[in-house]
Amino acid sequence: MHVPAVLAALSLALAAPAAFAQPPPVCGATAEVALICRQGENGRKASLVRTDLPARGGCGQALLETFTASDRDRPRSLALAVGQSGECRFADGGSLRVQVQAGPPPPAGPCSGQPSATFSLWLDDRRVADAREVRSRCENAPTPWTYRVDGDAVYDCSNGDCGPLLAPDQALATLPVDAGEFPAAAAAVSNGLQRLLDRGPVCAELERQLALSWDALDPFRRGDDAGAPLHRVVASEAPPGTAMPDALEFVRGEWRAFDFDFDNDGLIDRVYLGDLRDEGEWYASPLLAVAGAAAQGFRPRAGAAAATAVPCQWDGARPPLSHCDDLRSPAWSRREPLRQAVPAPLPGIAGGDDFFQTRTTTALPLRFDDTTYVALWSASGPARDYVALYRPRPGGRREAVCLIQRKPGAR
Repeated sequence: MHVPAVLAALSLALAAPAAFAQPPPVCGATAEVALICRQGENGRKASLVRTDLPARGGCGQALLETFTASDRDRPRSLALAVGQSGECRFADGGSLRVQVQAGPPPPAGPCSGQPSATFSLWLDDRRVADAREVRSRCENAPTPWTYRVDGDAVYDCSNGDCGPLLAPDQALATLPVDAGEFPAAAAAVSNGLQRLLDRGPVCAELERQLALSWDALDPFRRGDDAGAPLHRVVASEAPPGTAMPDALEFVRGEWRAFDFDFDNDGLIDRVYLGDLRDEGEWYASPLLAVAGAAAQGFRPRAGAAAATAVPCQWDGARPPLSHCDDLRSPAWSRREPLRQAVPAPLPGIAGGDDFFQTRTTTALPLRFDDTTYVALWSASGPARDYVALYRPRPGGRREAVCLIQRKPGAR
């Protein structure tokens, strides 16, 4: 080769992008794992099984399926080869990621040219399954296996008994964020707060307000949040002379009634907000929501009782109104109050079953992106360093969306 030609070739090599210096990662030609996701009524659902479908897509970025609320029960599948990862993002902000890796080949011996394959699985940036076997190095015939995801739980159903991968006392959010796989999510925050549950962009806004002041949601120290993305509900007050339904009363304190869509079904409900504060600023602010039947103005729903006490009836046992120690009625001949509490959205937290006790909890309705949320927080008791955000749903149900902890020393 002439000198000018050599120099030209060398010049092109030096000017070439780094991608040409290092060959791109190579994916297998045949998929190993089928990830099947769907948006269920109560959150994410998924299953993982073996497959031999042709691989599609590259290795540079995760294959992605995104679900909205209207995609309920419409499954979508991703076929993943060695070197590929796939991710499902759900309407509530949760995510599921699966990555298929090749096992290290042995230096010598039988099947040395057939390395094993494994997969790892993450829920909400936390590694739940690590290097689970897809196929062994010397297998003669494919060994079937199945994993199932239901909300925050992962089950190994390969032997038919569907055993959970996490221990009964181990909640998903108690696992650390995988800094290697999700460096941005694991970055340390300087505001003294930690998101233990994060199911949507509303949680970042909630954290922002709490970082400015932990008392941002205190109804007796309220700031001006009218222009904030997450703000207190602006609603019309119920007509003068409005009484609570069925002769109910809050045991302590005054109350006011407002008409707005509380349970996000497009109909106007009536919400009674309790209001109690004593001289020591110990207070509770429970609420009672009565489901409506019309989109234009409040009209009570006929038929079965449609009133829900919060936080009392958001307890996992959903006690009757007569067991809520913040309510009373002359019709209750025998009242059996219980020490009610809302289980924390993360029951693996120590003392979680004692969170948000009725007598010390504020339930504050908020709006974000045309959706009603309810924040629960307490000025005393085991929940004093936590704020939880729920999305009310029809029928007195609710969905935990955010849980933010104030770290020790951040007071």
